[in-house]
Amino acid sequence: MKKMTIIIAIALVLCLVIGCVACEKPETAAQGVDTVNHVIKVGNTAPTTGAFAGVGVPFNYAQEAYFWYFTEHLGGYKDADGNKYTIEFLNYDDGFDGVQGSTYTTKLVEDDKVFALVGHFGTNTVGATMDYVEYKGIPMVYGVTGASCLYNTERNVMTVQPIYDTEGQSMLATAFAPEAVGGLAGTKVGVISTTDEAGIGMLNGIKIEAAKLGKEANIVYQTGAADATDWAAQVNALKTAACDVVIIAANQAPFIAIANTFVTVGYENVDLLTSYVSANVTAMSGLVGTGAISATREVYAGAWLVTGSMPDKEFKGWNDFVEFVKVMTLYAKHKGETLATAENDANYAALGTMYFGDQEWAADGVGSNWLNSYAMAGYVSANVFCQGLARMEGKVLTWDAFINAMEEAPMNVPMGLSVDYADGNRIGIDALAVNKYTVANFGVGEVYRPITLLGTLEDAING
Repeated sequence: MKKMTIIIAIALVLCLVIGCVACEKPETAAQGVDTVNHVIKVGNTAPTTGAFAGVGVPFNYAQEAYFWYFTEHLGGYKDADGNKYTIEFLNYDDGFDGVQGSTYTTKLVEDDKVFALVGHFGTNTVGATMDYVEYKGIPMVYGVTGASCLYNTERNVMTVQPIYDTEGQSMLATAFAPEAVGGLAGTKVGVISTTDEAGIGMLNGIKIEAAKLGKEANIVYQTGAADATDWAAQVNALKTAACDVVIIAANQAPFIAIANTFVTVGYENVDLLTSYVSANVTAMSGLVGTGAISATREVYAGAWLVTGSMPDKEFKGWNDFVEFVKVMTLYAKHKGETLATAENDANYAALGTMYFGDQEWAADGVGSNWLNSYAMAGYVSANVFCQGLARMEGKVLTWDAFINAMEEAPMNVPMGLSVDYADGNRIGIDALAVNKYTVANFGVGEVYRPITLLGTLEDAING
């Protein structure tokens, strides 16, 4: 009887073990990954009509171009059986409206079942959907805004361009850093911030950095509404405090109003430092005309992409720019579009032949978006996403696995340095350049400092 009991017990154990093995299922790909037709679906909601179409259309075009180039020229993503996948990009035109953007984002995730949101577009939509995106856990690569809601998010949100908070940190470090590392060597720094999202985000970063550097006692703060028409009180307060560097933490319109106030109150011998969003040749040349940029008052602004102003094969930014133009050109040829040539494009007539005359792919001209900064941003967005896909070759494409791959090592940023998602870091790019705008160059920026990591500036300040 005991022998029978032992035999039965062994048989039961074997049945349980065999049953458990039989119950194990192979890992399955996430939604949006069609393992039969070998397609990966991604999407965004971005304006392709209306006032903001001039941003959304070239941004999306460049994303499509790089997705095509990644698949057709770089090998694309391949599964364990060696099947190559194409990338299907879906876009809904939200008219730059947050309510519409939220509705379409939900549609992309729940109806279209995209694998990821790539180039999640605009302050309005990003702000309206961030809680939803974090809750769903879907990978989101590149938020097309500097909004603070992208700062220190959940792991599935992987933005690229500088977030206002991070830029605030970089601006303060630049203000205090010695000239030897491209700082402004400020001793007392004034800060004028607006009370809208941009100003609040930059101010938050400035205060974070002030605490890190132990510089709270060396900073004077002033604030005002973004639509204010009179900034004399704030500028005079910083003049009285004898600030030698003033950070203007604001978007373009209030930045211009504040900068011009330095003329009306006679505040000389001071450097002004502002966001990359105001690094606009038209705006800066206008400040030369009003006298806001003068021999004793120069303006500095951040930049997170630097291409270089002349062919320089040793400069990463230039080589990345050439690759961007190549991708735009090959895709335009693929679609049968008219190319920019010396005959139909003034910029190409002046620069294109000199820049790309020795490139075989440019023999007939280049893609029409070759100088479009919004296209560059879309190119960066798709490029970073595809770097993550490349790391997944031969593996099952799940959300968690993709996020882990994005965190494995810093992601190269074309025409920039890198963005690092390791250890759940979610602050966007913290490596910016600084451009200088003077009377001598009529407000056309010249590179004052190449792209430099925030940590490098902090090390120079701390000795």
